Amino acid sequence: MKRIIAFALCMLVFIISVSAQKKDSVSQLLRLSIENLMNIPIYSASKIAESSFEAPLSSTVITKEQIKRSGCTSIMEALRLMPGVIVREQTNGNYDIHLRGLDNIPPNSSLIFFTSSTTLVMIDNYPVYNYLHGGTFWETLPVDINDVEKIEVVRGPSAALYGPNAVSGVINILTRKPEKAGLYTVANARYGSYQSFIANASAGYNFNDKFSFIVSGNYQNRNRTQADYYDELTAKYVPLDSVAAVKYNPGGTANTHEKYPHPQLAMQKYAANGFINYDPSEKIKMAAAFGAQHSEVQKAFGADTYSAYLTTARSDTRYANLKGNLNDCIIQLSYLNGTQSPVIGGTIWKWDFNTFDALVEYNFSKIKNLTLTPGIIYRQAVYDDSKYVNTAIKQGFWSGRAESTTKAASLRADYRLFNQRLRLVSGGRADKFNYPGKTYYSYQLAATYKINERNLIRVVHSKANRAPLIIDLFSNLDLTGPLNATQTYLLEVRGNKNIKLLSSTLFEAGYRIQPTAKLKFDLELFTTKTRNFSYTIFESGTFNNSGPIGFQGLLDLNNITVYAKQWGGTLTANIVAGNWQLKPFITLQKTMLYDYSIYANSPQAPSLPSNNNNPALYNIYSGMGTKIKHQATPSCYGGAYINWKPGKLNVNLNPWFYSSQTQLHSSNLTYKDGKRGVENIKGKCMLNATVSYQILKNFTVTLSGRNCFNNESREFYKADAPAFMLFGGASFEL
Repeated sequence: MKRIIAFALCMLVFIISVSAQKKDSVSQLLRLSIENLMNIPIYSASKIAESSFEAPLSSTVITKEQIKRSGCTSIMEALRLMPGVIVREQTNGNYDIHLRGLDNIPPNSSLIFFTSSTTLVMIDNYPVYNYLHGGTFWETLPVDINDVEKIEVVRGPSAALYGPNAVSGVINILTRKPEKAGLYTVANARYGSYQSFIANASAGYNFNDKFSFIVSGNYQNRNRTQADYYDELTAKYVPLDSVAAVKYNPGGTANTHEKYPHPQLAMQKYAANGFINYDPSEKIKMAAAFGAQHSEVQKAFGADTYSAYLTTARSDTRYANLKGNLNDCIIQLSYLNGTQSPVIGGTIWKWDFNTFDALVEYNFSKIKNLTLTPGIIYRQAVYDDSKYVNTAIKQGFWSGRAESTTKAASLRADYRLFNQRLRLVSGGRADKFNYPGKTYYSYQLAATYKINERNLIRVVHSKANRAPLIIDLFSNLDLTGPLNATQTYLLEVRGNKNIKLLSSTLFEAGYRIQPTAKLKFDLELFTTKTRNFSYTIFESGTFNNSGPIGFQGLLDLNNITVYAKQWGGTLTANIVAGNWQLKPFITLQKTMLYDYSIYANSPQAPSLPSNNNNPALYNIYSGMGTKIKHQATPSCYGGAYINWKPGKLNVNLNPWFYSSQTQLHSSNLTYKDGKRGVENIKGKCMLNATVSYQILKNFTVTLSGRNCFNNESREFYKADAPAFMLFGGASFEL
């Protein structure tokens, strides 16, 4: 907290000092005009290109130049430059990312549910989403820093624009196109601490602004910042060979070397991409993208008491994306397939998958100042583990082929009146899934009023739902193992095709003011309500003192009673003065849980052994009427983008901070000792600093320090401790 206060004071002193400057020179920072620095165009807020000052939703844009100046080494790290985004490091280069939080709900759940399943990530407007349990495997993104033109973030439910899974918001990664006619080349490489090596290269050509192409490749290798692993049974960090849970798993002796083939490795990934653009006229534009990636990382996923919490994940994927703007019609087709194994060496954790998305929209502008855009959407997600498990004994999570399909229709309206000062933006969407059978509706209503050229107010009301998840619908797993010296147990895990989908509603008000050409503030106040969380529910259980199966239980994926309310606000400033640019941002929020039962694992008390003296604790409804503060989402977080560019030299500071949090794992209920199953994440302030110098017109050298305060407090449950890292590198652009 002291560092956060010190950081806030430094920001205040800086603002006062730059405001007092008498010079009125035009900044050449980032090779953009002041107007563009203040109001970078954004597309994702309403699906039309517009000034970020006039965007109807809470949204932020960061450009390739800002990312380059900051010295960020990955897309994930670059998201720390955005307000309203919570980014926690798990291992070197691997992050857990949330928009406004709502993570670790319900508390005391398995880590598989810690990952954000409510944020939709897109690349050039096509979704990148893991339909198994929701969320994004960030390491599997085929594009990297070199491919990025800009990143746009929309905070708040946006399913009416982008469909299910845009529950807490959207992160849209837009890729580059050659800007000038002729040859295009970009290359950069960096080497740093812990054998971290990052390299990107792109080459292409622009034929008279009508036809262009780019081929690119990227590579990352990063080692972990520590060598040991957390052992749940002893509550200590120990060498891998000493992790008791890995060696003595009651389900069978684990093959340590198979699960952890490269214990020192945090990330290794490589990918290749191709981008083709053909724009024969202003009203006809076509684009195609394709690529493939391979990745191996160590991160927190699917962890339980019988693991070392960090797991090795591998993925091989391929994609193709086609988009055409034909007069007023937009057509987009995307396809993604591959093989994923987020816990290698675990028999139930491997599958083949493919997803297909198709979108057709048409813009009607027949009426003055009114644009109507109807659309039809089709989505198919297929996950198949039958090649990797014994389906006859239900060894896999769903033991066969699982298919989720979506048929949807949407309508957006954008109406401007009172001499363009008042703008009404609305959207609605109806999604029909094969499972569950009912139709889900999402909507978004937004209004902006431009008081004058420097002041704008806005209000938003929206509702969004998450898509059905494979694990919720199709789970078909039998778990067995030794119960005691003579008996085994059998747990049957089954999906629920009638499960209710997680949904969230939002009300938001905002105010933007730009008192001068070089100063801008953006305030957003929001409240959300999110319900229909799902979890594994214990439906029934039977004990047998004499048979070979001593205990047999039935579990299914179902909705639980807990729901969350969140209130908060984000303040962002943008200041340009001479060769300086400063963008500080801060979010304050409060998250409350209602009707939460600590032991929410059964709809009613099951048959229990006689030595259990409190069966009421197993009732899912035992928490009805309760209200508690949610501890896993920080109540205060933010940072700043500070850049100084005197000529060929560029100095960038990127501080980032958050308040304390507490993550609770299901083993907290097993041990109840306040240590195991609990991660008390300390509030911290971090600083990244980068100095770059343009030696030649197209050649720049860079020196970066990451985590300059060397704050080693952990940011995620039983993950690696971050460390100070030093990077040196160079970039070339033609």
